[in-house]
Amino acid sequence: MAHQVLGLTNAEYRAQRGISKSDLDLIHQSPALLEWARNAPSDGSEAVDLGTHVHCAVLEPDVFAGTYRKAPAGRSTQADRARFDAFMASCKSSGKIALEADTYDMVIAMRDSVLAHPTARELLTSPGVSESSIFGELEGVRVKCRPDRIAEGRHILVDVKKVDDIRHIARSIQEFRYYVQASFYSDIYEQWTGHKPRFIFVAVGERRSIGRHPVRVFELDQSDIEDGRQEYMEDLERVREMEEFGIGMHVEVLKLPRRAHR
Repeated sequence: MAHQVLGLTNAEYRAQRGISKSDLDLIHQSPALLEWARNAPSDGSEAVDLGTHVHCAVLEPDVFAGTYRKAPAGRSTQADRARFDAFMASCKSSGKIALEADTYDMVIAMRDSVLAHPTARELLTSPGVSESSIFGELEGVRVKCRPDRIAEGRHILVDVKKVDDIRHIARSIQEFRYYVQASFYSDIYEQWTGHKPRFIFVAVGERRSIGRHPVRVFELDQSDIEDGRQEYMEDLERVREMEEFGIGMHVEVLKLPRRAHR
């Protein structure tokens, strides 16, 4: 039976049983990659990128305010370097996340740009739940998802995306299979609630346009949602086959981009 769990950290969510969207992306390339991801040794570190910081600022403003700190700018003099070292030591001892001054300013600018968009602001600041975890079963496989935000009482799933250049948003949707995410998340949510949700993307560009970080709020065409559903069902079939028969000697076929003929 599908159910929601509140309050899990990202690490706790990942530790729970169930196939996630990131798992689907791995198995879509090769079933062997899913087993590799589960078993490959790791030093426990995890890269945290700009998108992670923007997500926290937009979706969990109280957490951002209590956790993030802006590093002092400039380290050209000995006094500057001493001040910076003391700041970093303080952050480390208190468990705070230190961001370089220019990165911190960019995160704030991107957050403020998102909230300047009336539809994005309505979706992100009206009553709702951010970063909850939903667990269910699709096609006989245990699955899970972690919607960025669920608008309370409206059956709307909101997903915030940081993109390098918003002019190429369609390319990002294709490359990272966001159309698969939309159908996968929606179907798990529907199993949990009995309601088919709207899946709305809020995208903010890292590259400025006319001095602003551009923002787009959009849904995907239903035909693209259906394509995503077909793809994730094929991916889940691979999961079932892997669980029943194992990986075997699965080798990827790498297709090169088309080259112009002389």
